[in-house]
Amino acid sequence: MKDQLEQYIRKKVKNPRAEEIEAILNCFELRSLEKGTFFKKPFTINQEFGFLVEGNLRLVVYKENGEEVTARLLQDYSFIADVFSIRDKKPTPLGIQCLDDVSILVAPISKIHQLLESNLALNIVMREYITERATEMGRNYLLFITGTAKERYQFILENNPKLLQKFPLRFIASMIGITPTQLSRIRNNKLD
Repeated sequence: MKDQLEQYIRKKVKNPRAEEIEAILNCFELRSLEKGTFFKKPFTINQEFGFLVEGNLRLVVYKENGEEVTARLLQDYSFIADVFSIRDKKPTPLGIQCLDDVSILVAPISKIHQLLESNLALNIVMREYITERATEMGRNYLLFITGTAKERYQFILENNPKLLQKFPLRFIASMIGITPTQLSRIRNNKLD
């Protein structure tokens, strides 16, 4: 299963050195988790970095009132981490929950930090990952402050229609900041 991570690295890094790839792959061990369990429990400090090989996860934020907000849905070949917890070394209300049985390559954060000191390929992969997430978060932020619920739904339809086929609509509604009932109304109006 480390083949998928190697392919991901080779896609992101132009001519990576074989020893750099080997060092990265040696940090990771395969872990299987069952549907409903957490890769990272909410209100804990993230100690591991993951690469989702197979399955689906959701990043879920728990509000003080107990309400859940789906922040992001993750599918195969995605890196997994609570970057806020890693950066600040503090617990966060963010959980990473398995939506089905998953296979994840997992590495301790300490090994990743150590390898970042000397491994150019890993630095490039991390830079690309962070850039993609920052771009995604910025785009979503702009859409939330300037767009309507209908426009946010249309954005998902245009940019990631598979989300609507693979995940419960309540997660999609939560991601775009509306109730499932509001989403049903938007869908029934066929985005007039």
